[in-house]
This record gives sequence, C-alpha cells and structure tokens, in this order.
Amino acid sequence: MATMMRNLFLYICILIIWDSLPVQSAPFFASLAGVAASVGASTCSSETRDGKAIGADLEKKVISLFDEAASLPLSLSREDGNIEVRTKFDGQSLMSLAEAKVVKQPPSAFKGFLQNFNKEFAEADPMVKEVRHLEHDNEREGIKAFLGFPPPVSDRVMVHWKYLKLSREQDEHLMILSEEGNEKLLERHLSEAERKKYVLARTFLCAYWIKPVRNSSKEIIGSNIKYVYSGDVGGSIPKRIQRWIGPKTALDSVKSVIGFGEKQGTEE
Repeated sequence: MATMMRNLFLYICILIIWDSLPVQSAPFFASLAGVAASVGASTCSSETRDGKAIGADLEKKVISLFDEAASLPLSLSREDGNIEVRTKFDGQSLMSLAEAKVVKQPPSAFKGFLQNFNKEFAEADPMVKEVRHLEHDNEREGIKAFLGFPPPVSDRVMVHWKYLKLSREQDEHLMILSEEGNEKLLERHLSEAERKKYVLARTFLCAYWIKPVRNSSKEIIGSNIKYVYSGDVGGSIPKRIQRWIGPKTALDSVKSVIGFGEKQGTEE
C-alpha cells in the first residue's frame, strides 16, 4: 500500500490542476468516447443492447488489446521485466496495460479479490471512501464508487457495470468494469444532490485477467495477471500528465492484486 499512498499525493496535485481548468458539466447522457466508441457503443446503441451482449463485446476488446500489447511502447518495467506496463492513446484518453508475467501463487489465491472486489478495492486504495452495490442485471452488477480528496479538490463518483467471469476457462478468471450502457444506472442511482456534490469520473474500460501458468507437465506453477484501464477522472487532462500518472497507477493496481494473493498464501 506504500506506493499507493505516494501516488495519492500525485493525484491530489494533478486534480488541483484539472479542477482549475475550464470543464464542461459531467456528460451524464452524452455519447461514450474513447474505448466505448471503439467497440461501437454510443449511448443510444447501448440502451438497446442487453448486458450479455455488451459484456461479450468488452471481453473481445480486452483480448484484442492484450494481443496487441507486445507491440506497444514500454512505459514501466519492474522485477527484471517480470512486470511491465505499456500505454497507448485511444482518442484523448490514455489506456494503460500492465502484466505480471509470472507470480508464484495459483489463480485460486486471487479469485477472492475479484469475488469481493467492492470490499477489496475500497480497502486497497486510500482514495476510495465507499463502493456501493446498486443492482444486478443479467450477468452484471451495477456499482457506485465514491473517491475522496482533500479540499480544494472535488470528490469524485463513478457509476458503472461490473462483469465477473470466474472460471472463464479452467483456473482462469476475468473481471471487467465499464460505464457502457450505464444510462439507467445514472437515472436510478445518482441523485440530484450527488450530481451537485461530486464530479462524475468515467470508466471506459477496466479489466483484471488472471490466468494459470503451467509447466511442461501441465501443472500450475503460478499465475499470469493482466490489467487494463482507460477512463476519465473528470476535467481536461493534458496528455503529458496522463503519460506520467497512468503507468504508475496501473503498476499499483497489479501490485494490489499480487499483494492480495501473497496474503492469502500466508494465511493458508
């Protein structure tokens, strides 16, 4: 958690800059941008598609992104190249892709992080004040997260869908977060008071993907952990700032999952 606390200070400084820039009001019912646009999902089309179809498209997007990842520029490398973070711009938004190639714990050690994500995310990140369950719709869960910052930075709120695919393949787990198709969630679960109090932070695409690493005898010897994020915390974000903070945040996200798995191993 020490690295997250250091990044908290960076976030505060950056958000002070963002809040001082001219910003349009939060686009609650505008067409989606960035990654959402790249999977062909405007606000209008999202309203006519069910959660299963949207989830399937997002899953394809995640797979496609990591197929492409090796060709992207390397932004950060740790542990002699075992953990790497790569970035690309999708429109005006920076997309960060991180991978821990091999960690010694099996996928089962990380399953609880995804199963109890609302709780674990709030405990892992000091900015998160609360993650609240909203509703279930087919194969997805609507959630609302509140992010707190010291004055004069405005607090943020995120409202998006969570797609949890445990045992997607044998010993493989995937979780996707996205605001795509969240119009009804905003109508039902974001009050007028909250709209005035908070700045809407947007999650175009966020995913955690945990796969087994096997030896020549097909025995599981560890896990491969992938993470991708593209979003907008609210405000006009210069690309140079996105390039600076994005990779650090992705690295911290992967380390949070690794830390959870290590703790599980110790408790066992």
